[in-house]
Amino acid sequence: MKRHYRIAPGAPQPLTDAEIAAHRDGKRLMFNYHRALHRMHRRPLYRDPKSFLALLLIVLLAYLLSESAQKKREEHPIPDPTGQQP
Repeated sequence: MKRHYRIAPGAPQPLTDAEIAAHRDGKRLMFNYHRALHRMHRRPLYRDPKSFLALLLIVLLAYLLSESAQKKREEHPIPDPTGQQP
């Protein structure tokens, strides 16, 4: 991951105590730390049984709905707007 640095001539202005206190948030820092730490150890969806079954159910439901819609189109074709029959 590349980091972009901006180098400006001259020394940067030091932050005041009020600006430092406004950016200080220990709870948020710990939350981000724990989230980054535990992200690496998550199981993939296909190895988690509950998630896999839910994903399989969604795919099966989508397949059945598409088949049902396709059968309806075959049973009731859309009439030709010109009124001519082949």
